Amino acid sequence: MVIEQPAFGKRVREARRTQGLSQGDLAGDDLSPSYVSLVENGRRIPGAKIARSLAERLGTTVEALSAAEEPGDRLTHRLGLVGQLVAARASALAGDWPAARRQLESLVEQTGGAGQDEVRWEARWELATVLGRLDEPDRHEAALRHLLDDPLTRSAPVLHARVAIELAQLLRAAGRLPEGVRFAEEAVRVTGELEPGRPERAQARVALLSASVDSGEWSRAEQLGTELTAQVESLPAGELRAGALWAVAGARYLGGRPEQALELMAEAEQQLAATDGVRLRLRLARARTLLALAAGPPEQADALLTRARQAAALVDTPSSATWLAVLETAAALRAGRPAAAAEQAAAIDPAAGDLSPLDRARCLLQTARAHRANGSEEAAEAAFKQAAEGYEQAGAFRLALESWRELSAGGRQGDGPDPHAVLMP
Repeated sequence: MVIEQPAFGKRVREARRTQGLSQGDLAGDDLSPSYVSLVENGRRIPGAKIARSLAERLGTTVEALSAAEEPGDRLTHRLGLVGQLVAARASALAGDWPAARRQLESLVEQTGGAGQDEVRWEARWELATVLGRLDEPDRHEAALRHLLDDPLTRSAPVLHARVAIELAQLLRAAGRLPEGVRFAEEAVRVTGELEPGRPERAQARVALLSASVDSGEWSRAEQLGTELTAQVESLPAGELRAGALWAVAGARYLGGRPEQALELMAEAEQQLAATDGVRLRLRLARARTLLALAAGPPEQADALLTRARQAAALVDTPSSATWLAVLETAAALRAGRPAAAAEQAAAIDPAAGDLSPLDRARCLLQTARAHRANGSEEAAEAAFKQAAEGYEQAGAFRLALESWRELSAGGRQGDGPDPHAVLMP
């Protein structure tokens, strides 16, 4: 008898699950669970002896497991898979991320047959997103890299761009800037094949612009900002337009145009006001406040700092408390109150769990400035060195160089932009 895959594997899986068996139970002593998984996914055609062994353990026959799949069966099965995908998305929308992960992992395991490529891709993409929300960066990255190698991803520029953008953002947040830049460049290259109105084109450029600012490629960032500015008005209102405005603002500030930068960030906040992106709104508010403290009018900086205090009272997390302490320290330094700056800096915790490596370095830089202003030169030197080393490890070599220069020069030189005051989307 000829064993047809994936029909054989699908029926093996269905029979095993009906009987409440694991893949290890079915494997027994003579097979491995991974081999059973390959058979169930239609990626391995078992020999006659193994097929009989599997059938016997399931209490059926090879003939029953080998029956050809009818077109109607395939359609019914596909509809069932799509239904599971919709249910997983509903769990994610409800904020039940663990349930969404379980549903998607089960769905990925089931989508190994012919005609299921699109459903499998969407399930893996949704699973990668859920892993990101569950703060599992290693598994999140592994899921994205697996998707990047999927033939469907490589054959579809839109899918390729989506995965490359997500990887670029993840690696940048993880303090792996050179890799983040590489994937952002890949995303920009791939989106060159798309029509001008596709949102992925702007998303890719925002990712590359943000990574370029963080990595110290400020001339390149200014050029990207000019290109992105031409697209802003055509972008849909909301997060995408806000991200583009915010990214351009960072490039404008570093290019010596702080007033334009602050105007763009105010516009970006308006775009985010009606969205559900709480994390993004909080980060943008911090970014705007920090920039206003570095280069804005005093009344604007004070008003934004008051808002930051109100937000911190509502969001009680270690990183939120640390960010407020960073802003309070910057405000005290700007006002020429060294003792108050040192007192606020004592509340900065660079080890707060949900800070990125770059943000930890920024926190240390503010701590160093507060110590120096208050006359604690030894503590200041230690914090400057830690900040510089943190930047170096993340691949932000120009920011590291600026930190070493500030340490050796005894303070910031000139009235130019403060690169440590720039938080990108």
